[in-house]
Amino acid sequence: MGTRRVTLLRHGQAQASDTCAEDFERQLTRRGSVEAREMAVRIVYLRLIPDLILVSPAERAWATAEIIAAACEPEPKQVQCARELYLATAETTWRLLTHRESSLQHVLICGHNPGLSHVASRLGPKPQRRELPTAGLITAVWHNAAWDTLQPETAHSCEMDDPESMADSWA
Repeated sequence: MGTRRVTLLRHGQAQASDTCAEDFERQLTRRGSVEAREMAVRIVYLRLIPDLILVSPAERAWATAEIIAAACEPEPKQVQCARELYLATAETTWRLLTHRESSLQHVLICGHNPGLSHVASRLGPKPQRRELPTAGLITAVWHNAAWDTLQPETAHSCEMDDPESMADSWA
C-alpha cells in the first residue's frame, strides 16, 4: 500500500459533432490544441507526471494525450489505449482504475464527459457537483491505499484545474 493519485483529464475542445461523419473521428480544434498544451505545461509545473496514461481511442482524446505525453516524456508503454474509456460511464472509468498494478502511484485518464465529470463529482471528503471543461483536470490523492480498495469519497484531497484558471490556485 502507498500513496495513490488519480488525475482525470477531459480532452481539449473538439470539432462540432455535425462536422464529422463519426463522433469517434472528431479532432481537436485549434483552441483544443492550445488548451491541451496549456494543461501539459501545468501538469509538468505541478509535478503531476503520471506513471501511466490511459486514453480513450477517440481521435480528440488521443491528440490531447499525445500533447500531455510529449511534455511528461513517459516510456511508450506508459501511454495505453483503453477502449472502455470511449464515452465511458463513471462506473466503467472507476472499474478500470481499480485494476492497476500495485507498482503504479499515479494514473492519468484522458477521456470524455459526462463520465469524467461524474467521477470528479464523487471525489474527495466533500463530494460535490463538478463539471470538467474541455482540457480541465481533477486530481485526487489517497494515502496508504491499494488500487483495488480505492473509493472516490475517501480521497484525502481533490484539486481541479483548467486552461482558464490560475496556476497559483494550487499553492
